[in-house]
Amino acid sequence: MSNTYPIHKGYADTNYGQVHFRSTGSPSAPALVLLHQTASSGAMFEPLMRLLSDEFFIIAPDTPGFGGSFAPPPGFSVKFLADCLHAALTNIGVESCFVFGHHTGAALGVQLSHDHPGFVRRLALSGPPLLSPEQVAGLKAALRVPALDPDGAHLAQIWERIRKRDESLPLEVVQREVLLTQQARLYAPDAYQAVFDQPFGEQLAGLDIPVLVMAGEHDTLRASLEPAFALLKNGQMQVLAGQGPYVCDQAPQALATVLHDFLR
Repeated sequence: MSNTYPIHKGYADTNYGQVHFRSTGSPSAPALVLLHQTASSGAMFEPLMRLLSDEFFIIAPDTPGFGGSFAPPPGFSVKFLADCLHAALTNIGVESCFVFGHHTGAALGVQLSHDHPGFVRRLALSGPPLLSPEQVAGLKAALRVPALDPDGAHLAQIWERIRKRDESLPLEVVQREVLLTQQARLYAPDAYQAVFDQPFGEQLAGLDIPVLVMAGEHDTLRASLEPAFALLKNGQMQVLAGQGPYVCDQAPQALATVLHDFLR
């Protein structure tokens, strides 16, 4: 694994709006699509993209409402987001691909695989959001985006929340996630609700493609791992020792190795 290719940025036109994406690697290589968590963007995958760019043509789109992509309508669903991403990917020439999704990205990966048979060849899910009612209630309280405060206290609240999720996270990454969360504050609550409303377990159980479910040992969605694995027809499971919810930033080399072994 080497850093052979630069990361490019671009926009894909769709009937819904423009989807911003990052890409790297040779377009002749197998396509690998990376789907981010809420309320981040494709920026969270840049270390991983550099490690895998000599093996795959990697596309990391910003989900509508996040990063540089268009603003979705109120009350959007995971299905709407997946349809937008499918349109964007096909419009830049992706006919089939591997998919890796983290948290909300895992929900999108399952929806994409469910709605567009044959498009996703293999699916890797980090922190699959197979949620109990109790988990949903806890996440609704923990993930609330604070209202704007004239003294800027809302930014401090977001900073504190992200730091508490992983206190070892580099401050540059904390700042990136704080700014992306604030930028997406109008859309993050609907994105969370869309995941809560998705029939994730039913869709996951219906997939025939190879699926890898994984989670960091200290991931906030670690408890969903075994129940998600139990639903799979053609599945593998892996726990990433010592890792938390920011594994893409904190351990990109370990994650690249896992994806290399599963996808190749």
